[in-house]
Amino acid sequence: MLAVVALVGVLTTYGHVVANGGGDQGAAQEALESQALETAYAADDSTETQQEQQSQGAGTAESVVPGMRPDDAKGFSRNRRDVLGAMGQEAMGGFGRANVTQMAGFTGLSGTSASVPELFQYPSMPAGCEIYSLAAVLRAMGHDADPDSIVANQLPFDVEGDDYASAFWGDPYWSGEGMPPAIMAAGNAFLEEAGASERFANLTGTDFDELASKASSGTPVLVWTTLDFEDPYFDEPLEANSFYDLEHCVVLLGVEGHRACIMDPTQGYVTVNYDWFKYLYEQCGSMALAIA
Repeated sequence: MLAVVALVGVLTTYGHVVANGGGDQGAAQEALESQALETAYAADDSTETQQEQQSQGAGTAESVVPGMRPDDAKGFSRNRRDVLGAMGQEAMGGFGRANVTQMAGFTGLSGTSASVPELFQYPSMPAGCEIYSLAAVLRAMGHDADPDSIVANQLPFDVEGDDYASAFWGDPYWSGEGMPPAIMAAGNAFLEEAGASERFANLTGTDFDELASKASSGTPVLVWTTLDFEDPYFDEPLEANSFYDLEHCVVLLGVEGHRACIMDPTQGYVTVNYDWFKYLYEQCGSMALAIA
């Protein structure tokens, strides 16, 4: 409990500081965030934290295993609308997590990454984070991409069959998930119909530092993470194309200092501690997608 109190104190004081990657202020902020992360990791191993985690219904390796279909997972919530609805107005006003800072914009971004607009999935498409992230990237490329049109015309579905990796499982307007193969298929179908020469490539398994470099060089990257950038509490990293609780997809735009610049379809522009976002990417199957 003391560790948690200390962590909350640090984050309350410094939660709204935006690091600039240079000078004493940036170095001090980086040190504080690193210390906060280490404290959080240490607390996760305590019995008290495990009990609290269970009481809050956090996902565990026992309830979700790699490759498990969502209807086979005991106690596995399929309804992200309920999750967002429970957050109320807080969902649109910034979640306040220690590692996340709400931003009006970013400096130093280049190429297509600098043109990715804020697109908000909620309340129109509660389970459509992947579609909204894809549409944002397509718009940055100069295309008139509409999420509803992508769902109706390009997104593959196979709800009754076993093809839940290369097709969207469920209903993006209510509850479901889309893995990189399905979203890549939708994006490439859109580009083909638009007469564009570019194509998306599945970058799943790519080292996160390479993805960050790609985004910083001007090519935005769709990254699979968790809603509100929460710790998924997996005993070990998932395999690619696995369903998991609080599955979420955002657009990585680049890096400023020690923070990742992100367009999150539930929050808009945010920055997230680089090491924390890298950890989430690796825990959630290292799944990513971008223009080749």
